Amino acid sequence: MSRSDLLNLVVDSSAIIGGFLPEEDNYFTVSEVIDEIGDESSKERLLYFLNSGKILIKTPIEKTLKEVTKRSEITGDTLSITDLKLISLALDLDSVIITEDYGIQNVASTLGIRCKSIRESGIKKTINWEYYCMGCKKIYSKNKKVCQDCGSKIKRRPRYT
Repeated sequence: MSRSDLLNLVVDSSAIIGGFLPEEDNYFTVSEVIDEIGDESSKERLLYFLNSGKILIKTPIEKTLKEVTKRSEITGDTLSITDLKLISLALDLDSVIITEDYGIQNVASTLGIRCKSIRESGIKKTINWEYYCMGCKKIYSKNKKVCQDCGSKIKRRPRYT
């Protein structure tokens, strides 16, 4: 079987931390994943996979990254640049993402990207989030922490349409 006959899979840091072990498929990640892993044994395992060529680092297309960023704004998920790049890369490669992160899974599912978990069951349905004031119930963008009107804390809840 040649490498072109194998699946393309994008690996998140949560999968590495969760005990992910590459098999015979093509595995990719983004360079920012290295910095997300704090525990030494997971970082050593990832570096071994990178150095041996089991996982390759690839950069997503900028246009795709902009599309994914807009999609995360629509769903209301707060994702890191690493998360956005992983989803973008999966879209570029038409691949599955291996992740335990529900935010990544949520945004990816709205783009038709399949996700696979190592330990968790994964999301059951896509959620759009809204941010609201706990005091006066005013709706805000996800970038606010405190209500401008009453000073109460801004919280997140599923948005029902």
